[in-house]
Amino acid sequence: MDKREYGALKEVNYAEVASNIMDPLRDTLKPADMMLYQVGLSTLAIILKERQSSSSLLHCLESHVRDETTLVFLRKLLKENYDQIEALSKLDIEILKAATLLAQPKSFTDTSVMSTPEGISALAISLLDLKEDDTILDLGSGVGSFLTQAAYASGSKNLYGVEINTHNVIITNLRRLVAELPIKVVQGNILSQDYGYLSANKVFSNYPLGVRLSNLQHYLDKNSALKEYFKDTKRTVSGDWVFGLAAYLNTRQPGRTVILMTNTGTWNKPDEQLRKSLVENGVVEGVVLLPAGLLSCTGISLTMLVLSQNNTEIRMVDALDIYTEGRRQNSLEPTNVEKIVNAYYNDTDISRKVTASEIAEQEYILNPQRYIDIDVGITDGISLGKLCLSISRGAMIRSGELDNLMSAEETNYRYLMLQDIQDGTISPNLLSLIGVEERYRRHCINDRDLVVSKIAPFKVAMAHIKEGQTILASGNLYFIKLDETKVNPVFVEVFLQSEAGMAQLNRLAKGSAVRNISIQDLKRIQIPNIPKTQQDLIAEEYENLCDELIVLQKQADITRDKKAKLVEGVL
Repeated sequence: MDKREYGALKEVNYAEVASNIMDPLRDTLKPADMMLYQVGLSTLAIILKERQSSSSLLHCLESHVRDETTLVFLRKLLKENYDQIEALSKLDIEILKAATLLAQPKSFTDTSVMSTPEGISALAISLLDLKEDDTILDLGSGVGSFLTQAAYASGSKNLYGVEINTHNVIITNLRRLVAELPIKVVQGNILSQDYGYLSANKVFSNYPLGVRLSNLQHYLDKNSALKEYFKDTKRTVSGDWVFGLAAYLNTRQPGRTVILMTNTGTWNKPDEQLRKSLVENGVVEGVVLLPAGLLSCTGISLTMLVLSQNNTEIRMVDALDIYTEGRRQNSLEPTNVEKIVNAYYNDTDISRKVTASEIAEQEYILNPQRYIDIDVGITDGISLGKLCLSISRGAMIRSGELDNLMSAEETNYRYLMLQDIQDGTISPNLLSLIGVEERYRRHCINDRDLVVSKIAPFKVAMAHIKEGQTILASGNLYFIKLDETKVNPVFVEVFLQSEAGMAQLNRLAKGSAVRNISIQDLKRIQIPNIPKTQQDLIAEEYENLCDELIVLQKQADITRDKKAKLVEGVL
């Protein structure tokens, strides 16, 4: 099947046919088996339509299907469902081919991980720079989505997939048969087994995301080359790196590897030593921060990493905002892919080359947002770090220890927690402590310190401390002492509480389940660089409005109390 015919199939509506194929089997099949049977039945219907008889169909299968597992499945399907296959063979050939080649696992289910979305595949293909004479390998090839696109994009005759799931291997074999593509899929484990014998110089991998290293150790033990990378790493290193480096080690040099990974591995502390080794050895070529919601199995943002050899600079691309919004899932359409690829190969407002020394200064963090000035709508800004005398974090105190520090009576020693900040103000009713030990003194906030929460949703408030009072901050809070010769602290408070300020905090936050901001990223927040006289006016107006709110709140409390007592006199 040529590229034009395959492209035309995307315009064919096969949904009704797919439903008709599966309706008789829904009560007997598990959800994980549905796609396998749909592809199998439609494939057999195509061959029967072309061969006209079951005997010719069997002969065709035995001549063209080399994988015994696939052949056994097709024989079983033919024996048990011949009447249905014969009925399907009466349908239009284009509908049957579309049902075979374009069917996808059901979105927002566990099976959706078996397919790489078209936009992600298109981007990976562009970054791999596929050529006709390349040998292409997809580690964790699923149902063959990437390999099919790669075959048509490159014209290569050497395309290989490695997949552990038997159903997916069969589906890929059937699609190869129908599309007549030079794809060969091997059933195997992408971590414990060596596929260097394939001599693939272009390797892609969209592997299981977020797997813990402890769950992969037994595979590492079987792969000495891969294990070598992790001999000195921490036990909490991201499992994504195990899969990613397995892909790199299976790449024939000179070559290029593209992997999809969670963002955590690009910035978290346990992975620093591994990142350092890769950067210093010139392995990392480029990093592309992708938008959230591209996969139906997870809503988080992901990173596409390009690995090659002898890189003295690393291309950073912040593509977080480049996507086409969908109702439930976002996508990378051709125009989005084109813009990201252009940014990868050229300096733009979302991309630049970064030296190894720059990355070393940032603790070998590979998140592009560390190196690219984000457009925050502020034409003249100054970083928060340049306005600070210090940024400190509160004390990490275990709950059991905190219980022992609590005082039943009110004291001048207080403990400030995240929940004590509401609507931009700090509650006056903080938890009382017996005292504050010397080791915790550096975690105590001062008057007019700006308090910012470490985790999202972000909270910002100004500390107003009474004379003689000591307030110890919890570990979920930062407190910032601003240089008042440079900036009005209240103005900074007002800005960070604004939509523009919150947008920056959220954009610079990292993490999946719990998003948090580091001190280094907090320093990058851009504050409008306006004259201090103008800052003072804004700060004064803000404080006046806060006073008005306090008065209105008291009036509201009095009014609510009167309402509650309205009928007491007649009872």
